[in-house]
Amino acid sequence: MKIALTGHTKGLGAEIFKYFNSDHPVLGFSRSNGYDIKSPADRKKIIKESENADVFINLVHNYYHQTDVLFELYSMWEQQNKLIINIGSSVVDNDNWGLDRLDFIEYKNQKIALESMSDLLSKRTSLITIKNYKISEINFQQDVSNLNTIINEFRLSKK
Repeated sequence: MKIALTGHTKGLGAEIFKYFNSDHPVLGFSRSNGYDIKSPADRKKIIKESENADVFINLVHNYYHQTDVLFELYSMWEQQNKLIINIGSSVVDNDNWGLDRLDFIEYKNQKIALESMSDLLSKRTSLITIKNYKISEINFQQDVSNLNTIINEFRLSKK
């Protein structure tokens, strides 16, 4: 399985990259290696270079551009048996989270938009599989294990 990943150099992204790169080719896209998802030109490069990947882990959050990456990748992969995993946040399920700070409300709404776009695209007739994975607490080992389970289930479904 060839895996593409945004945000592969820090935090959870670095752990995902390290874990999967031991058994699979992993393409990493981060600002540190010239890919900024807020740039339409860079998003086009990411989408083009991910064309032959089987799995895309949409991790990087930057305003609403994580949703842009989802939509643009879906548009290319729609009729292919591939997997997109969006990394969301459990804050979307907490009605009162962040009400005391405008920047938290903005972040929460951006993650809600990602889930909403994912849900709408999933209702279309297509071959692509879209999964939302919500992070609640930072637990890299558990998150990587859960992502591995999602990818293995997808791999088995392809056979």
